Amino acid sequence: MQVQSLESHGVPADILAAWRAHVGEELLPVQARAVQEGLFMGRDLIVFAPTSSGKTFVGEMAATRAARADLKVFYLVPLKAVAEEKYREFRERYADIDIRVVISTRDRREYDEDIEAGKFHIAIVVFEKLQSLLVGRPELLQKIGLVVVDELQTIADESRGPELEILLTKIRRASPRP
Repeated sequence: MQVQSLESHGVPADILAAWRAHVGEELLPVQARAVQEGLFMGRDLIVFAPTSSGKTFVGEMAATRAARADLKVFYLVPLKAVAEEKYREFRERYADIDIRVVISTRDRREYDEDIEAGKFHIAIVVFEKLQSLLVGRPELLQKIGLVVVDELQTIADESRGPELEILLTKIRRASPRP
């Protein structure tokens, strides 16, 4: 499937150009399948595939499209190093497209007030940090249109899995539901 063909799903030309510059002209099979399964139609998806198969870009496509539709996005990651990496990548890739990307980790709190006030498009947040933000401000979920969980397999981790499961349960039970 050609990246350019995503125009038929309502993806704007400037985002398509950014994606082509990042991934090339062709989507990988798992990415094309996600599109066919309803990625741009608001369907909930769990993408399970081998390492380096393109899963992370599926989440990025969904997040970017939602952000451009003026929905707030929580892009959840398991580690602050991953959060830093994604923050730098997304900020650089989407700066010219007016998609405001922020970050929140235990060490990066400078955007927490912006997150609480809804002054962002995509917030890259570590799992536990979102849990912490929601303790103080449970109404945050009412402002969110999409949640992307990168590295969902963390739910099987004995030490972190139960907390992630509780967080995902809160998200799924939110009203309105992202």
